Amino acid sequence: MHTRIATADDCDSIVSFYQQLQEATRRLYAPHPMDRETLQQQVADPAYRLLLSFIDDELAGYQVFLQGAFPWERDRYMQYGMAIHQETASYAPVLGDGYQGRGTGTLMLTQALPYLKDAGITRLILWGGVQCANIRAVNFYLKNGFRIVGYFDWEGANYDMISTIDGSHNRPSSL
Repeated sequence: MHTRIATADDCDSIVSFYQQLQEATRRLYAPHPMDRETLQQQVADPAYRLLLSFIDDELAGYQVFLQGAFPWERDRYMQYGMAIHQETASYAPVLGDGYQGRGTGTLMLTQALPYLKDAGITRLILWGGVQCANIRAVNFYLKNGFRIVGYFDWEGANYDMISTIDGSHNRPSSL
């Protein structure tokens, strides 16, 4: 697998990738709009880091990192007694249907860490949380060093999760 930063030239490929996901998979990623206009804005905005991961030249997934958090997410984390600082990034991964459950998401996250370190990111929160009923995703995050810090209701039950990036091991670690 190799991971690289997305460019404006990648937007159509990302939209196509997203549209080819099963409907059930797209519903899990629903809080994150993946239309061409949104992607072009994210690629151009230095607050975002959009990383693409390829296996044998096929797009296996992508990860969107937003330095900081949206105001409603900052407010939720403040309720947990946690401030969102500049070294925090909101994290939204999207993994192709055929690559789920095979360790690909863990490898994608691991390959993203040098990009995050270069940007001064030391902590990740889940962008939009994770649906409590999505046991597979909850277990993925727990396995990769995230911990549950709170719960909120938005179109169902969701967990807020957080992880620090442990530079000595170059991987996420729980707080």
